[in-house]
Amino acid sequence: MLPFSLRIAVLLIIALAYALLDVFNKRNVPDAFAYAALAVGVVVTLTYPVSVIYLSVLVAAAIGLFGYIVYRAGLMGAGDFFEFVTISLLLPVQPAAILSGIPQLNFPFIFSVLIAAGYTAVIGMVVYYLVKAAKSGALERYRVERRKLYSGLAIAVAYLVLLFLLSWITGFRPAAAFVILLIAAASALTIFFEKAINKEMVSYVYPNRLSEGDMIATNLMKDDELAFFKKRSKGFSRLATKKLIGEIKGVKRKMPVYTEGVPLALFALIGIVISLLFGNLLLYLIL
Repeated sequence: MLPFSLRIAVLLIIALAYALLDVFNKRNVPDAFAYAALAVGVVVTLTYPVSVIYLSVLVAAAIGLFGYIVYRAGLMGAGDFFEFVTISLLLPVQPAAILSGIPQLNFPFIFSVLIAAGYTAVIGMVVYYLVKAAKSGALERYRVERRKLYSGLAIAVAYLVLLFLLSWITGFRPAAAFVILLIAAASALTIFFEKAINKEMVSYVYPNRLSEGDMIATNLMKDDELAFFKKRSKGFSRLATKKLIGEIKGVKRKMPVYTEGVPLALFALIGIVISLLFGNLLLYLIL
């Protein structure tokens, strides 16, 4: 079995490489790197005791299946779910947190990473795109829909109720309150400014500029636009597959594509660091 410090070093190096590629290579992680990182994860897993190998493979397979479904739905890039499988293989079980004495109950490490990455991504996304929208002047013309206003307020109230219940059960803890209030504010703002955020995430391109794996913003397309493209491709959906691109490649009509999405691998790296330092955020909130 490899020393713990070496496994952590390998994990952080691979996660850092994913983040750098995601940020500086236009969210394009080369297939060769993704496969090589996955192979490293398999090799590391094989150094564990047999019982841990079974757990590692089972969790990685579940993450891979879930990730593939999300990828095919056009909600996540292929490189992202390859990274999550690799992380699961490199460190199957959540280790003791460096800065927290809370027991981790042998939960899979990847669950902690997904929770922490999702938490930071929600906050980072709303800040990034609202600043971007403010710079472009889009917020000056934006009006929050009444339905969105009520939905956002309902989400915020739900988080406040959760904070009250946790404080009543476990006692008030400033750190836990800070975490819940941040996610409440970010979630509400995301709902308030959903349309403005979505518009900042896309650019309009012709089909011949699509690449396999691109995510088409079908939620921003009008009914007649969707009907137009569906006539040319029966499988037209959010995910730009090789077949779909071939069927609409010659169309001289632009479509919205998520070319300005946040680099998920960066938040995965942040999630790994948070999970190593504090453990599973859910356990951190309730224990």
